[in-house]
Amino acid sequence: MNPDTSDDGGALAHVRAGDRGRDTIYLDTASNPKAHSLYLRNVGIAFLLVGTASLAQMAFVYESFQPHLFVIPALVALAIAFLLARVSLLKAQVQRESGRFRAVADVGQEFTYFCALDGSYEYASPSSVKLTGYRPEEFYAKPGLMAELIHPLDRERWQQHVAGPASGRATENLDLRLIHKDGHTVWFQHICGPVHDAKGRLVGIRAANIDITERKEFEARIERMAYYDPLTDLPNRRALNGEIEQLIRKYPATENRFAVLFLDLDRFKHINDSYGHELGDQLLVKLAERLRRCCENQATISRFGGDELVVVVPDVDSPKTAVDYAAHLLDSIERPFILEDRELYISGGIGVTLYPYDGQDAATLIRNADAAMYRAKQTKHTRIGLYSEELIDNIAAFVSTENRIRRALKEHEFVPHYQPQVDMNSGRIVGAEALARWHSHDRGLISPAEFIPVAEETGLIDQLGRSILTQACAQILEWQRSGIRLPVSVNISGRQFAIPGFVDQVQDIIAGTGIDPAQLELEITEQVFLEDMDEATDKLWQLRDLGVSIAIDDFGIGYSSLSYLKRLPFNTLKIDRAFTRDICDDARDVAILRAILSLSRDLRLNTIIEGVETEAQKKLLLRLGCERAQGFLFHQPLPAAELTPLLVKR
Repeated sequence: MNPDTSDDGGALAHVRAGDRGRDTIYLDTASNPKAHSLYLRNVGIAFLLVGTASLAQMAFVYESFQPHLFVIPALVALAIAFLLARVSLLKAQVQRESGRFRAVADVGQEFTYFCALDGSYEYASPSSVKLTGYRPEEFYAKPGLMAELIHPLDRERWQQHVAGPASGRATENLDLRLIHKDGHTVWFQHICGPVHDAKGRLVGIRAANIDITERKEFEARIERMAYYDPLTDLPNRRALNGEIEQLIRKYPATENRFAVLFLDLDRFKHINDSYGHELGDQLLVKLAERLRRCCENQATISRFGGDELVVVVPDVDSPKTAVDYAAHLLDSIERPFILEDRELYISGGIGVTLYPYDGQDAATLIRNADAAMYRAKQTKHTRIGLYSEELIDNIAAFVSTENRIRRALKEHEFVPHYQPQVDMNSGRIVGAEALARWHSHDRGLISPAEFIPVAEETGLIDQLGRSILTQACAQILEWQRSGIRLPVSVNISGRQFAIPGFVDQVQDIIAGTGIDPAQLELEITEQVFLEDMDEATDKLWQLRDLGVSIAIDDFGIGYSSLSYLKRLPFNTLKIDRAFTRDICDDARDVAILRAILSLSRDLRLNTIIEGVETEAQKKLLLRLGCERAQGFLFHQPLPAAELTPLLVKR
């Protein structure tokens, strides 16, 4: 019978939905109309054959037909006919359903098998070769072969998994690994369930095995992207937190310690700016490789972000051990790197925290190590900093000051005070320096030493400096309208000077206030032209073209060459107070001052000396030929309202 057009009397693997569950398989022989027709035909044939044989036998035994003698043989013939027809039908159904099952299972992508309770395989699909490397015949020849192929790390899970269906429980799914015949590892999903006969007796286990290696590899890539830095292949911040929390669970007792080292590279931005980000990325990759070799699996290295790395070192018995390890790391990274025929050098600073003393969780340990690193980089004599409570207090104060500066800028609490510059021969005021002062609404006058360093580091010095310059120019205008012409100098920080639009900013303020630019002098330090001499030179000449005077502040304490006095358009040298303080007791200070004053006269530059506080200093400076000075001997910095009456008397 054509299996494509017939509807058979049952299914070898028919799933009944009943009290035993929908996933349980039963063997059954359900009927249908066509099956009945086949059944009756077989019964008729069997009956005809048996009846004919009986009649023939009676014909030879009896001379005449005896109806009553025919009843018993006919009944026997009918019973035998029914039995033979049933056997024939069942055999045909089994063959047909077995063929149909194989036709479906053999072409399936998944490896399907039916395993008896003794472990022998009664069916294994051809897909076994693709998944395991073994042919169906090898499964038939070796009961329990599948269990032998399971990866050693998964065998315990496998045994627990197959024990369920073997005891009659419902279908279960599990992801496992097996060792392919050629030796490589394959991930597969194992789906198995019990098989029962029509009477509910357990006769075996059916299973489908699907190759999921590609899916597992994709999931592994996704997971690695979530926990590893794509550039250096180091664990990222998320993985770092997990590693530290795992160590905290591992080391609950106070006698067990581990260290967190926060490493920040010095001036890495300069490498990106000079050679490009591509070379900078190559350098980070090389650095990661070097650190891996340096740590030799003793520590976990992670990329925290940018040019910052965190190293977690387990089993640290003392702060000295952690510091020695940090020094070892720094020595390693400071060896030259060779990239694209270039020899590059990098350095850095490291902050160190110890668990459990410097933090009880990952976030605190990392934050405190970062703070310790920052302090180390601020200190000139060390590259490694240990965390302390005092340090975190200082950081908290820094953050608080930064926030208060931002608020003070919005509320216009910063104002200039003016320290007069005098002619020491006559005592006459000949100029003034505008100095930033903070008049806080709640704290009163706050020392510049408290807010200037914070403003410099946070970049707020730009906004602060622009505010002071604008107010100073407005004051110059007010004095001009009152008939007072007084040159005013304003300090410009290196960060403020470096702004691309700084010259335009000064020009706008001059134009906006309408002052005579000759009354404005800008004081700069050597810092502004040490990094980029050409750019600084262009800016200074542009400022001179505006009519503004230029003074070099803190002259004599920098590290640059005197050649810049020839190249740059300075009008005034301001000699630092460091030479004034001990001038009466130190002959070397006198010799240096004499040389500076002589150089200034030869270059036709104005000279102002700072920090004059005693009459003895004044007399000595006059003998040396210094005429202009500023200091507490003459005047302290004053608000404009207090300085104006002195200028009127002048």
